[in-house]
Amino acid sequence: MDTHAHGLLFEGYWWLSLLGGLHCIGLGLYLRYLYRNRNDNHKLLGAIFSLLALYFLTGLLNRDNSPLPLQQLFILLIPAYFLLMPMLYLYCYRSLHDIRGSIGLSRHFMPAIALVLVIGLSVLLSGEVRQLLTTSNLPQLNHVTLLGTLLPLLLVLQTGLYFYAILRLLRRFKGRAHRAHQDSLKDIKFRWLLALTLAMLTNWLVRMVLVILPYLLGDKVSLAAQASTRLFLLLSLYLLALYGLKQITMSAYLRGRLAPDLQPKASSSRQLLSAEELNYLQQLLQSDKK
Repeated sequence: MDTHAHGLLFEGYWWLSLLGGLHCIGLGLYLRYLYRNRNDNHKLLGAIFSLLALYFLTGLLNRDNSPLPLQQLFILLIPAYFLLMPMLYLYCYRSLHDIRGSIGLSRHFMPAIALVLVIGLSVLLSGEVRQLLTTSNLPQLNHVTLLGTLLPLLLVLQTGLYFYAILRLLRRFKGRAHRAHQDSLKDIKFRWLLALTLAMLTNWLVRMVLVILPYLLGDKVSLAAQASTRLFLLLSLYLLALYGLKQITMSAYLRGRLAPDLQPKASSSRQLLSAEELNYLQQLLQSDKK
């Protein structure tokens, strides 16, 4: 690839990262502060979009404007990505079971907190560890550090396990709904959660093939591969937004159709005359008889 083509690709990648980051920030703020729901599940969805915004905005960093070496910076950011799948699982679980309590600090967030502590300690002890590796006979890692290799593997393992748990959760709910022959607001909620999960799963597989596997194998991840993953994610977000608007419209229609009629219907046995009018007619009939 010549210099001109590479420059155009880099500029497109930069604008794609900026556009995706701004869209996700806007969605996250809207869901967190403007959208109203009976429970706090919309806050989880807003937090998911905020993490996606972080992923997009890291594409704006390069060797010239990064405050740290890129490899160290990405290692420091990886614990944040360990929050994504737990939040998606909690969002699906709470939505399907209609849980309205406070989210709080869930046990699903503990691995990310533990990683923050581990990485913090490793940064503090980095000088001693580097001196130990240089004085020992251990082979040098030429393309990634120990954390740079271990953390992506743990992230892949966590993502796969949570996707399996979410798909099992959705399958159980679908089975109960099918046996009950339901066609209601719960079905709309189920279809939205299924579309969201499949979109996240598809993007994860694309990123796995184009970025993560080459990185773990020691190959250089091309700029075109990184741009492709971000473009695919941005298009997925647009489709999810359109689908979400459709589901919101359908939900509003069903709520309006299923809402109880506030105006009581006129009863067939309702009296046409008041009690005073009936008494007056009775007196007239009695006077006629006399």
